[in-house]
Amino acid sequence: MPKIVDHEERRRALADALWRVVTSQGPAGVSIRSVAAEAGWSPGALRHYLPTREELLLFAMDLSEQRAVERISRLHEHLAPDLPLLERAARYAEQLLPLDDERRAEYRAWESAGILKEQDRDRDRRWQQQLGLYRRLVAALAGVDVGEEPERPHPDPWVEEWSAHLHSIVDGLALQLMVTPDSTDPEDCRRMLRAFLARVAEAASYRDGARPPGAGSG
Repeated sequence: MPKIVDHEERRRALADALWRVVTSQGPAGVSIRSVAAEAGWSPGALRHYLPTREELLLFAMDLSEQRAVERISRLHEHLAPDLPLLERAARYAEQLLPLDDERRAEYRAWESAGILKEQDRDRDRRWQQQLGLYRRLVAALAGVDVGEEPERPHPDPWVEEWSAHLHSIVDGLALQLMVTPDSTDPEDCRRMLRAFLARVAEAASYRDGARPPGAGSG
C-alpha cells in the first residue's frame, strides 16, 4: 500500500524544527538546509512545503505572532477580575517584552522583518495588530471606548498619541533586553513599564483640559 502522508503532522514537525533554528541561531541561521537538517528531512522534502528562505522567514514570523496571540488569550482567561486596571494593562504589555526564553525566541523571529522588508506581504497588518493592542490598553486607562476595530486609527488624537508612545516604550525596552541583557535588569524594565502606564493614566485624567495639581496659570 502507498504510504499515507499526514501533511498537517509534517507541517507541525516543520514548524517545530524551524522554531528550534530561530531560537538557537536567529533569522540569520534560517535556510533551507539548516531547517531541513533540524527536521531530519531532505532539502527537497522541505521545499515541497516552503520553497524559499523567504517563505521560511515569513512562516517564522507567523509562528511568533500565533504564539503571542495564544499567550495573550491565556492571560486574558486567567487574570483575576479584581486586578487593578494599571497592573492588568502592564501584564498585557509585558507579553511583548522578551522576559523569558519563549518571548526571546519570538523577538528573534520578528527580527526577520528587517530581512524581508517589503517581501512581507502582511507587514502592515502585523504592525497595525500591535498598535491595536496598545490602543486597547491606552483607551482602557483613559476610560474611553476603543471601538470595534482597534487595528484602525482611533478618532481621538490623544489615544493615538499615547498609543504610539507606549509602542515606542515597549519596543525600546525589548531592544535593550535583547541587545544588552547583561546590563538590563528585567525587573527594572517591568518597573519602567508600570511607571509609564501610570503616567498614561495620570495624563488621561487631565485630557479634557484640567490642569494637574501645582500647575501654574501660564
